[in-house]
Amino acid sequence: MSRPTWARWVTRISLGIGIIALVLTIRDTGLVQIGTYFKRIGWGWIAVVILEIAITTLDATAIRAFLSPDHEKVGLGSALLSQLAGRAVNAVTPSGNLGEAVKVSVLVEHVSQSRAVATILLYNVVSFTIELVIVGAAALVMAAFLPLPAALRWVLLGGGAAVLALGVAIYALVRRGVLVSVARLAARIHLLSPERFARWEPRLRSVDDKMKLTEGARRRDRRLGIALVALSRLTSMTLSFLLLIAMGETLTIGLVASITVGSFFIYMASTLVPMGIGINESGYNTLFRVLGENPARGTALILARRVALILYAAIGLVLVTASETVRRARERQTTRAPVSPPIPVAASPV
Repeated sequence: MSRPTWARWVTRISLGIGIIALVLTIRDTGLVQIGTYFKRIGWGWIAVVILEIAITTLDATAIRAFLSPDHEKVGLGSALLSQLAGRAVNAVTPSGNLGEAVKVSVLVEHVSQSRAVATILLYNVVSFTIELVIVGAAALVMAAFLPLPAALRWVLLGGGAAVLALGVAIYALVRRGVLVSVARLAARIHLLSPERFARWEPRLRSVDDKMKLTEGARRRDRRLGIALVALSRLTSMTLSFLLLIAMGETLTIGLVASITVGSFFIYMASTLVPMGIGINESGYNTLFRVLGENPARGTALILARRVALILYAAIGLVLVTASETVRRARERQTTRAPVSPPIPVAASPV
């Protein structure tokens, strides 16, 4: 299915803005400083490779756990292919929606479409919820440990509590049936016609049921998937902080909490640009300036993480074009109309 003209123009314009921001950030930071910090990483590049492999393996194993009770039909290799290909496509497209469809396409080779959609949707919802919990907890830590004006301290306390409450609300919405609930709300405010809602409801309910453990999924597999996603996110955070330590940054509880909160909002903005080019670099540059740290370290951190992202994108795109499984899935997508609504995507900040 070809992308509409407006989508291609959005990609080109956002990429152009990102490249300009990248050039300005590097010019402001200085290539010499960035190169100095890259050299300081040294043997840390081995840790980058090892931890990035661990993150992808954890995510793929979590996806396989969320496939329960059909997880035996999908080997770890297929789950890894799904995660690699989807992450690669997300990396080079704005908003990160297309990669989720690629993940579903790979899984559909082994399980039903409703099971595949439910699995990837559940993985994204769990990822986003865990990230909200981490950000909310980090905001509370900032309020407790940083010397802040009283007004800002109360803002952080209120914001952290609100984010944690949002995570609980998302959990409750999944138990109630997230897709049917959203579609029903859209019908009530006349964004979705009653006829279309009635036509979609059985398929949406089938996906919701598979997310709610009412279609034979084992509770222990669901818990395992949640634990693996949480471990993946914590591993990604650990990698970023290890790189900062290698560059000479002295980490404190307040600094770690501040970077955790700031990175979430930077990532949300960066999803509008393929690979977050320019937005991540300028965002971290500004964040480190505000925190009173050397901004070159923030820029170098993102560029170091981007090296691994580019490698992933290259590997994943090769798999997308060369894998027989993915090729068959893409051919099937082009020969039949989609039968499920788009999959909401959760953010995944560094």
